[in-house]
Amino acid sequence: MMHNSLLIRERLIQTNNSELHRSRRNPHRFIRKLNRAAGLAPGELELAGSWSVTFESGYPGLEEAADDLRDYLAQGGIAADEPADGQVILRIDGSIPAGGFRRTVEATSVRIDASDMRGIWAGVVYTERELAVRGEPVLLEGELLRQPAWRMQISQAPFGSNYLVPDLTPDYLGDDAFRLLAHYGVNGMTIYGDWLLYVKSETYPELNCPEYEQNIAVLRDAAERAMKYGVQLYYVPVSPKLAHDHPLFLRVPEARGARIHPGLKKDAKPIHNLCSSHDETLAFHGEVMANLFKEVPQLGGLGLIIGGESYYHCFMRPDRRGLPDGQRTNCPRCAAYTAEQAVNGLLKATAEAVKRHHPHAPVMAWPYSAFIWSGDPAQLGLLEEMDERVALLNTIDKDQWAQKEGYRKLIWDYSIDYTGPADNLLKQAEILNRRGMELFVKTETALGLECIQYPYFPSLGRLADKWRNVASMKPSGVLQSWMFYGMWGSRAEELGWWSAWRPDKPTEEVIAAIATRDFGDIGPQMVRVWERFSEAASRFPYIPTYFTGPEFIGPAHPLFFGGEAEKREEFQALLYYLQENEETFSKTVVEVRHSLVMEEIPYSRIRGVLKADDEEAYFTVFMNEFRQALSASKEAVYILAGIPEPADPNVRAALAEEQQLCELIYRTFLSTVNAFTFLSHKETGDTAGMLQVAESEIGNARAARRLFEQSPWLDLSLRVDGKYPSSLRMIDAKIAIMEEERERQR
Repeated sequence: MMHNSLLIRERLIQTNNSELHRSRRNPHRFIRKLNRAAGLAPGELELAGSWSVTFESGYPGLEEAADDLRDYLAQGGIAADEPADGQVILRIDGSIPAGGFRRTVEATSVRIDASDMRGIWAGVVYTERELAVRGEPVLLEGELLRQPAWRMQISQAPFGSNYLVPDLTPDYLGDDAFRLLAHYGVNGMTIYGDWLLYVKSETYPELNCPEYEQNIAVLRDAAERAMKYGVQLYYVPVSPKLAHDHPLFLRVPEARGARIHPGLKKDAKPIHNLCSSHDETLAFHGEVMANLFKEVPQLGGLGLIIGGESYYHCFMRPDRRGLPDGQRTNCPRCAAYTAEQAVNGLLKATAEAVKRHHPHAPVMAWPYSAFIWSGDPAQLGLLEEMDERVALLNTIDKDQWAQKEGYRKLIWDYSIDYTGPADNLLKQAEILNRRGMELFVKTETALGLECIQYPYFPSLGRLADKWRNVASMKPSGVLQSWMFYGMWGSRAEELGWWSAWRPDKPTEEVIAAIATRDFGDIGPQMVRVWERFSEAASRFPYIPTYFTGPEFIGPAHPLFFGGEAEKREEFQALLYYLQENEETFSKTVVEVRHSLVMEEIPYSRIRGVLKADDEEAYFTVFMNEFRQALSASKEAVYILAGIPEPADPNVRAALAEEQQLCELIYRTFLSTVNAFTFLSHKETGDTAGMLQVAESEIGNARAARRLFEQSPWLDLSLRVDGKYPSSLRMIDAKIAIMEEERERQR
């Protein structure tokens, strides 16, 4: 999951995509004028005539919220002329529970009261969504008091915005990004990166950052801007990895922790993390994190990944070569402790320091991939001794063997298929409930690692099931996405708003309401499309390797009759997550390119993550599942193709986007089936079979090309979690290569 800020800044969309953020903050249709023959029902108020939107006090953010509501009403044809027939008033009222709102609707006024901007934005967005779903400018009179199902809903940054420290200025992360988050019920946003950027230390002055003052000022400004939209920043810090002869280690040898397993560069110096059981390094961790919350009190909290990456300790990624059996670290000091003792010591030191300055800021321990050091799949021993001031953040789905039809599937990472809750999470929740500790649940609201390349996978029913399971855990908060694609503002992500603010609404009603709102009379057909993609999502037979193969690059994936894929730079990428074993601020990952092409069937990997009831038939099961996914997606594309062009331009635009995305998903499934079939023929020397598949795949690539022309947001080159070649460039190279090969083989 790790990324490197020095590298990703090269891939940022410098315009910050503000136009995209503005256009998607209210993706639903505008409200219409009332045209019911029967008129208003008792207790209903029509926002007729002109309505002003005002606010009381100069509380930061009220002006932005009022502007947003004015803009929404204007789009629905409700004028704001003076003198107004009615008024909407936004007001800060400290008696309202934090994060919630009270709305009072009377004959000539609508008042939204809240104790903070989280609540004000919640009330504004609730009202806008209510009007949109009703399809008319009507509200129910009386008082409505609402609280969310969990107090914090945390997301990645919107698509095209940066989330990496220290580049959080408006040039990289603009206010429209925060506004988009607010419109989806999100009141927290993750930021990520090396915490050496925020070091001004008396303990270890060798690690002081020359740009500290500038970096902390930028962070403070971003946090203050975010708060105007009811959003707080949640920092996922990445710890130092330093060369063995770093000046700090020369002065304080005891600070040198575990030697980290070598990375990509063969001749690199050995690197070490800071010792996780040395008193002075623990004090240093606390000093830095406490200072962050002292200097930037608007920060929401910390997400400390203590499993396989990010918040390093001496059991996380040590080089174990030459160690005695059973010894889990090469750090001589930490080897005297269990991994659980060392990790809990680090968490305690961090939480103690943070809570001194910000008692209510959650310090969340996230054991992502803790199997690296933990002998217990659920880390129950860690939780039994964890400081009660530390909260647990863990995934709804990860590390589960999911039972499927005829096989079991290992959910080794986030899944669009398995909806949870995972057995490990249930066991962990029992301990937390007994000890009175907080639980935060990590999910993915729009995709999974089976389909990481899309802004969203339109399987709304399945994603709604996952939200139901998240809600069943009764969490204090939800981290609804990791930093893969960027929040898009999709209907899939909107399900998170409904889950938090309207848990009383049955899933089927929510999906039908969204379909009618966005697509009008063709809403029922869209529901059928989403049902077919929910079926397709359930047929992913495995979670593939990160960022490679036809499952990722889809119809741009070439099929080579020979073995020359490694030589083709058109299909090579820089994979930033491989920074894991490199020195802090190293640029090694920009020096090593990796092929995106699957050159042979990864049988051993498939067998490791797919356990068929009939062990000998595992590959048949695997292929049958992909073929059924292909069939379901094809049915959805046929439904979409049969819909006449809508007259309403808003519906027409929404339909076009869904058609292009859905066709790309279908063509990716087709490429995947074709690639595995082609490689099977290649293994047996069946040239005729290879040629037949190649013919199909050339046609598939040609048909897919226009999708990237019409919808450039689908192009892999715009991603910021790696440096990928353009999908169009790969498709053109693929077609040329395969046509040449086809003629040569005939």
